[in-house]
Amino acid sequence: MNQDTVKKNLLKLHDCTEDFTVIFSGKRSNKVNGLYKPGKNEIIIHNRGFENNEAGDNLLFYTAIHELAHHIMFTEYKKKSSRSHTPLFYATLDDLADIAEKKGLYKIDIDKDTEKLISEAHDISCEIAGLQKKLGQVLAQLNERCQEKGIRFEDIVERKAQISKKTVNKAGKAFQMNLPDDIGVDIQEAVLREPDEDNRKAMIAAGRKGKSVEQVKRSLTAEAGKDDETESLMKEKGRIERTIANLKRRLNEVMERLNSGKT
Repeated sequence: MNQDTVKKNLLKLHDCTEDFTVIFSGKRSNKVNGLYKPGKNEIIIHNRGFENNEAGDNLLFYTAIHELAHHIMFTEYKKKSSRSHTPLFYATLDDLADIAEKKGLYKIDIDKDTEKLISEAHDISCEIAGLQKKLGQVLAQLNERCQEKGIRFEDIVERKAQISKKTVNKAGKAFQMNLPDDIGVDIQEAVLREPDEDNRKAMIAAGRKGKSVEQVKRSLTAEAGKDDETESLMKEKGRIERTIANLKRRLNEVMERLNSGKT
């Protein structure tokens, strides 16, 4: 697989608003398999770190997909913070990997033994989520018992059951919402943080379709990056408005003191 082939295949995954260049460094790195240079829109792959066979090409292309996600973050979502591997980045990466796999550009050879381990890991995650619901049920019963006996529930839970307030709240929500048993613990926690019921249903549906945790979190909007940017700008706007209000208040105080001659 050469540079031209990598770029050609990457272009099949996403219609980029800005062009990019794929460069094979001809080197091997013990730290990273590739990197992205936003100033030059360059995707650099340390190709000597991959075997010259089909498996090596597959791993190399996944690295290219990773760097393409960075390109999209910088050029389309305008994410230029020092923290490059954000939840939005991983959701974008997972979306690209899904497309690449469907188009046969990125191949995952999963044998029966591997599939069994994947299924087992997912089942355990679902069991943990189910136990969290069960914990919420038990805690609700314990709360009723404490009220009957005149015992402080929070004290009993923290000191005797050794359960934090955070865990109590999560377990309680999981029990009250009666979330389905076929979603794992991480997706369950993402759903618990969503206040809107329709949005929670959409997130659960995305999880059942095999989407990753970060994809589930971003499944509520088609323009995830733009919405994320809008939210960030709104927060910045609020901070600026508060700063202006504080400065105006201080200016009025200074002017009053000057006018009264109290300096």
